[in-house]
Amino acid sequence: MPNSTTRSQRVVRPPAHNWKPAFATPSISKVTDGDDIIEFAENYCTVTKGFKAGGMLEFTDWQKWLLRCLYERNPKDGNRLRYRRALISLPRKNGKSLLGSSIALYSLFAGEPGAEVYSAAGDRQQARIVFGETKQQILNNPLLAAECKVYRDAIEVPLFGSVYRVLSSDGKLAQGLNPSTVIFDEIHVQPNSELYDALSLGSGNRLEPLIIGITTPGFDLDSLCGQMYQYGKQVAAGEVDDPTFGFWCWEADADCSIFDEAQWQKANPNLAEGLLDPRDMESAAKQTSEAAFRRFRLGQWVRAQESWLPVGAWEQCTGTERLIPGEPTWVGVDMALKHDSIGIVAVQKQGDLLVTGAHIIHPDSQNVDVAAVESYLRELHMTYQLKEVAFDPAYFQRSAEILHDDGLPMVEFPQSANRMVPACGQAYELIVSRRVRHDGSPTFTDQVLSAAQRMTDNGWRLSKGKSRRKIDACIALVMALDRATQRTPEAQVPMFFNV
Repeated sequence: MPNSTTRSQRVVRPPAHNWKPAFATPSISKVTDGDDIIEFAENYCTVTKGFKAGGMLEFTDWQKWLLRCLYERNPKDGNRLRYRRALISLPRKNGKSLLGSSIALYSLFAGEPGAEVYSAAGDRQQARIVFGETKQQILNNPLLAAECKVYRDAIEVPLFGSVYRVLSSDGKLAQGLNPSTVIFDEIHVQPNSELYDALSLGSGNRLEPLIIGITTPGFDLDSLCGQMYQYGKQVAAGEVDDPTFGFWCWEADADCSIFDEAQWQKANPNLAEGLLDPRDMESAAKQTSEAAFRRFRLGQWVRAQESWLPVGAWEQCTGTERLIPGEPTWVGVDMALKHDSIGIVAVQKQGDLLVTGAHIIHPDSQNVDVAAVESYLRELHMTYQLKEVAFDPAYFQRSAEILHDDGLPMVEFPQSANRMVPACGQAYELIVSRRVRHDGSPTFTDQVLSAAQRMTDNGWRLSKGKSRRKIDACIALVMALDRATQRTPEAQVPMFFNV
């Protein structure tokens, strides 16, 4: 059996073009332990599933490359393992569990003395997937089994004083543990960062601790995994200098067609290596929802579980057109509660186009600055020829009365299903047909793309779904587009129009 003193002096070669990840942390060293893991796994492990079940494990080229990258050593840090935290993002059916179990098994037998290895996940059932694969590898090999004590949720190797256990976020927090290696399976479903933080902080006195998230993409970029994904892209691009964070992500282009076979290969290294059936990909593209296919087969993060816009539709509406002072303008206002943002979106008709401009106000933790909203609307009134300012009376009635007295054409726009369902449908059609123009503002774009469809008895409308991201500017956009495209004005009622 190999031991922790073995060190391979091999080059971390660049990936082959046909399975190159979309994002990867650049290599800084030629020294890696990856080949030790490859040799160990291929000598002691078997394939447990699929048409090769029962045969000896043989890693693909892309898996070997990834393991060499993951276990790179840093000559500037005493030649210790470079990474302390890592995130590997892959679509389904690319062997994540096999990778995780190989890492766990190697860490259990050939890691540092007294190793504590953990499989962690959002729930105990998910955490047992990698653990169960590792347990089966041990039971299949008499040499490994002879050195182990195997229990339901733990494996001990008395010879090395090492242990491997299952943890989950629905159990008690992992306080008092001293992890050497942690495999976080499907980290995108972690409800919060408590388990991850406990394990990260618990490994502080380890010489070479490694916490690895192996996951398919999620839909909430504010989640633990979403934040790691965004951080990883910054590290990979050189925008953040953090040599201890590893990131490897396979995903298709954001605006690609789900039927593009070249994008299937780009996102699925096992497909590029001939280990996945393209016919299965084609069937899944036809029979599953677009959002699900993009997450689980194209490796893409989606803003909501079921996005309200086709991928790329909003980005294709980016243009150079801007609001023109003095021209007729319609405005939508989505007022905030304490922890929301405030969305104010103006719309002008310019030929066949509807040109938009967004202003987003973020309240502090204590107060919503109503005066700032009123002041900005007065500025719009002085700059443009305001036709209507649509607002939801539930949160803006008092301010609307004041602004009406100042001469602004305030229009009540209750956000009921009867009103919002057709307005959302209208906004969808205008965006998909590329009649809307915006300036590409990242904050505005984020709020538009973070909205999700929610079904009502009358049809679908927009909501946050399960995401915590803000969508106030998107709601204001829907209101403004609805009012700007009405053929005739509504009849006036006392003080306000009511639509």
